[in-house]
Amino acid sequence: MRKQGVLCLGFIIMILGGCSNRNKMDEFIPTPTPAPTPIVDENEAPEETTGETDTPLEELDLSTVETTPKYVKMEKYGSTLNVRSTPSTDGDVIGSLVHREKIDVIEIKDGWAAFISDHKIKYVKADYLVDDKPDFLEPPAATPTPVPTAAPTVKPTKAPKPTKAPTPVPEEEPTPSPEDAEDED
Repeated sequence: MRKQGVLCLGFIIMILGGCSNRNKMDEFIPTPTPAPTPIVDENEAPEETTGETDTPLEELDLSTVETTPKYVKMEKYGSTLNVRSTPSTDGDVIGSLVHREKIDVIEIKDGWAAFISDHKIKYVKADYLVDDKPDFLEPPAATPTPVPTAAPTVKPTKAPKPTKAPTPVPEEEPTPSPEDAEDED
């Protein structure tokens, strides 16, 4: 009886172990379904496409726009690239990018690159963008700070030694003799 209980318990554990949530696909990423193919009448002439969209950028659905990754390439260490609200140097500066920063470009037109950031379209000069991640820029070499030099110390000169002149010996006044003292009357 005891063997049957152990076997039943083992069987139940195996069944319940197969029902765990471990078999779920936690990292499942659904594949977006492609847009429906438009029905084309064979009698119509196909439309010419130039590769550029005629839809203004502001009207595009930013979640479906195709982008191209580009990297910011600056020439000088510590430089930044202004991000503008419109494709013009008159546009408001609304941010900045640093060397090697990646952006997703929608289009480049008239020397300005439109890109998506924070679900908004922003602009930078296209001259500062490259396809491959650029190398690091070396910081400028530290210039040694000049150490102030002390003014030359002037060696004090000794005062000239006084010449030794013979010291006069004070003359002693003659002491009055007792005889001279009487004469003074």
